[in-house]
Amino acid sequence: MERHEFLEILTEQIRTKRARPFIAKEIEEHIEDQKMDFMAEGMTDLEAEEAAVREMGDPVEAGVALDRIHRPRMKWSVLTGILLISILGLILQMTVTMTACESGFSGSLLLSAGGVGRHLTAMAAGIALMLCICWADYTLLNKYAVILWVAVNGLLILCAVESPLINGRPFYLTHASCLIIPFYAGMLYHFRGQGIKGIIKSILCLCIPMAVLFHYLMISCILIIGAAGMILLHAAVWRKWFGEKRLTLYLQLWGFSIILVLLMLAAIAFITRGKILADYQLERLAAWLSPEKYEGSYFLQSVKESAENVKKEGMYLTSNWMEEIKSSYLWIYLFEYLGTWKGLLLTVLVAGFWIFLFGKVRQQKNEFGQMVGLGCVLYLSIETVMYMGMNFGILPLGAVFMPFLSNGGAFLLITYFYMGLLLSVLGTGHF
Repeated sequence: MERHEFLEILTEQIRTKRARPFIAKEIEEHIEDQKMDFMAEGMTDLEAEEAAVREMGDPVEAGVALDRIHRPRMKWSVLTGILLISILGLILQMTVTMTACESGFSGSLLLSAGGVGRHLTAMAAGIALMLCICWADYTLLNKYAVILWVAVNGLLILCAVESPLINGRPFYLTHASCLIIPFYAGMLYHFRGQGIKGIIKSILCLCIPMAVLFHYLMISCILIIGAAGMILLHAAVWRKWFGEKRLTLYLQLWGFSIILVLLMLAAIAFITRGKILADYQLERLAAWLSPEKYEGSYFLQSVKESAENVKKEGMYLTSNWMEEIKSSYLWIYLFEYLGTWKGLLLTVLVAGFWIFLFGKVRQQKNEFGQMVGLGCVLYLSIETVMYMGMNFGILPLGAVFMPFLSNGGAFLLITYFYMGLLLSVLGTGHF
């Protein structure tokens, strides 16, 4: 039997179509290695080819065995974890909502748009979106990497130009920036094998969204996307996507990054005649770095006092203040209202969930899949850390959300978008 015929029969037994080319490539490499061994023993090219194919056994039996390994399947442990933390988020939203009900449990308030109705609706829509994204297959991020990268950055720029301004910033720009990381993983894979040129292209790609966000001085978004993007780039270098000499490539990566930042600052200084930041940007930066001088510390203190009054004085939250707490100050409110130990338990549960997902991603064998999965978990876990740090006054206030838990329809949909990609990565089998 010829090699081509053997591979065709074998792959026909495998139901997962997207797994077939990976399996065929791996089997063909085994055949080629065996053929070289036979030729080293004195066989001719044709004899060695036939012997190597025979050595692989019955193609039907081999295909059936591989089909059992690579069959389509859902990572039920991950899906269960996602559903559990989703339920936890709903319970926490209900807990805060009930502190605004004079009669305690109020069904009408809980299910209204001002209660948990909006959160519940977004959660249901998000789960549906997650399953659709999982079914669609994450490998499209690689197949159409450049087109998708142009599209997501076009959306970012469109939101910057057309969104209504809230406090001088485009409202939907934050939402659009949340989508960058998985598409960036696709570009990193697209540039693999290009050495230092690939690294330079990767850095320049990351500079596009960073420049848009810098124009509006959206510091929290810059930090989250910058951190997740650079970690992914370092991971790609570690995987030898750009060459074998890791240390040399890391030095080149950081050298070019520093030079690029200096050139950008010099260009901005030249254009603005020595003033890198405008007056309103300096004021925003000062407010971000020193929240105690502005409204940041006032809000945190007000949340703590509200939780204390609800808990000990029998007072109730106003609906407007309740919405603000459920969106931006959920964690500090729960710590004050439920008590430190219960708050710490919730924090451990959330941290355990992200550690669990990091472990699942680490087990993924497909290199591109692992990179996409790492990007998804990285981005959302950094958002979580930023949100907690903001709530406890460790980090300045910013436009961040707590995945699964804080209120917000669009951000909840974004969370499930990432989880859909993650389920697609983890549910395709190991190949």
